[in-house]
Amino acid sequence: MERKIILEVKNLKKYFGGIKAVDGIDMKLYEGEIIAIVGDNGAGKSTLIKTISGIHRKDSGEIYINGENVNITGARSARENGIETVYQDQKLLAKFDTAENLFLGREKITENVIGKFLRVLDFKYMKKEAEKLLRRVGIELKEVDAPVRYLSGGQRQGIVVGRAVYWGGRILIFDEPTNNLGVKQEKKVIGLIKRIRDEYNVSIIVITHNIAHVFELVDRIIVLRNGKIVGDRIKRKTNPNEIVSMITGLRS
Repeated sequence: MERKIILEVKNLKKYFGGIKAVDGIDMKLYEGEIIAIVGDNGAGKSTLIKTISGIHRKDSGEIYINGENVNITGARSARENGIETVYQDQKLLAKFDTAENLFLGREKITENVIGKFLRVLDFKYMKKEAEKLLRRVGIELKEVDAPVRYLSGGQRQGIVVGRAVYWGGRILIFDEPTNNLGVKQEKKVIGLIKRIRDEYNVSIIVITHNIAHVFELVDRIIVLRNGKIVGDRIKRKTNPNEIVSMITGLRS
């Protein structure tokens, strides 16, 4: 059975002055697949995902979602096309609780005339949705109303991941999802990403420097060097030594 292509980029290019940060990349992401994009610092990983997710505008090339050529002009248009990105800085407001962070920038207005006129927020609805979200992603909090500053790194990352799923992301991009986490929290985040893929059939791109996590989590590995793809391997048909060799350009 032929797999469905969810995301495809063709000859994608992004320059910064004379620097070719993304230099003619062709890439596919299949339905329900988790891929890793790896490479050394300056290889073009972050620029590639920021171009796909609308943070940077491409200089040339094409982006297809479900076979349709789309023009991603910013983060909002990326989200409208089902792309949600989870960055390593997490983008949570520490003084806000889970519900407030879940609806940040997309707050629910009370469904009555006064509420709509005065833009009164429906905190009851947002709290109930936050509790449902936490159950969906398997996060246990003693106090949902507590500011997220009091949560562990793994719990905060879980909220960000859940938020991406909640808002309808069919393509999830994770930028260093286990960065600055302890070993126990890393395991929980890796398990959460797998669970979301399996339960909600989303397609996932992971950017990470951690090769051990790559081999624990993904189905396929794409290696970048100097803005170009130098390797594309099915995980079960490669090994860490080969991937590191492609990253560095040195034979093992």
